[in-house]
Amino acid sequence: MWVADKLSKRARVLPFVITFLILFTVSGFRYGVGTDYFFTYVPTYKQIYNGTPPPMEPIFKWLNGLCIDFAGSWYQSIFIVTSFIFIGLIYIVIYNMPCSKVLLTVSFLCGGYFLFSFNVVRQTIATALFCCALLFVERNMEGKKRLQSLFVAFSLIAIAVGFHYSALIYFVVIALLYLKLDKKIYLFFFFASAVLVPTFVAVIGILLKGTKYGNYISGYYADPSKAFSLSSLLFVGFFFVYLFTDSKEDDHWFNIFRNLHFVGSIAIVIGFSIPLGQRVSALFYVLNFLSIPYYLEYYITEKNKIFVKILYFSFCFFMFLHALAVNGNGVLPYNFAI
Repeated sequence: MWVADKLSKRARVLPFVITFLILFTVSGFRYGVGTDYFFTYVPTYKQIYNGTPPPMEPIFKWLNGLCIDFAGSWYQSIFIVTSFIFIGLIYIVIYNMPCSKVLLTVSFLCGGYFLFSFNVVRQTIATALFCCALLFVERNMEGKKRLQSLFVAFSLIAIAVGFHYSALIYFVVIALLYLKLDKKIYLFFFFASAVLVPTFVAVIGILLKGTKYGNYISGYYADPSKAFSLSSLLFVGFFFVYLFTDSKEDDHWFNIFRNLHFVGSIAIVIGFSIPLGQRVSALFYVLNFLSIPYYLEYYITEKNKIFVKILYFSFCFFMFLHALAVNGNGVLPYNFAI
């Protein structure tokens, strides 16, 4: 990626392919890595193979069926295909973002998104599709094929819902990305939401009662809302960083990321009060890998940029080690399927 940063957009394709292949190989050919590997995805694959598919999102069900058509009972195929899709989507976004590919890659790899995909296969693909949708939202703000860009963005979200129903929230998020509010109004809504968390939890409980997602709030699962999450704290912290920074003229990416941190921070505050709420929070905090590199690239003065980047790289490395220590799920030592 350091090489890619030195090349023209067309010439950087080769280092992108090499980086993609490295990360895809680690993810696609892992074996038994990730809590949900044998707990969720292997049983699901076998059920579909045996003709008794469980209730699930339609596109992911179809993808399992496609793997069965070509690979039979070899369940590793679904991890290969989903990893190819996920890493491919991420590198489409990184390729088209107007900031350092090194920063973006380090943020993606060490900030938690890459390792998170080992556990939460469907949701991380849905979030990657949302990242692609952001490219078209930015084009829409630029006035480039406005209706076409917006149509593509919403179509990508519709596909994301086919992977994980939680992506429905992204339809609302896209509309809120166009907000341009006074700082006081942003702060009012943020702190009002924090105060109203018990009310939100009660309403969510009523809406989910009787569904398979009712366990998100019932206490059936262990409560991960008590877990210490560096990525979540970083995401909320950068809401205030974006809020109290004056944007450059017509900087649409800045407006997108400020509003994304605003909406996501509210979701994270609510999520910390709900068992499995971090699953919903993860629809947002993994997007640090886009918003933070952009801020460092365009809103840190040149004399401080090298120091801040080194500081950020160090912090990312610490988060990587922290993720392995508390939720490594057997990533080390590494095992191959073949």
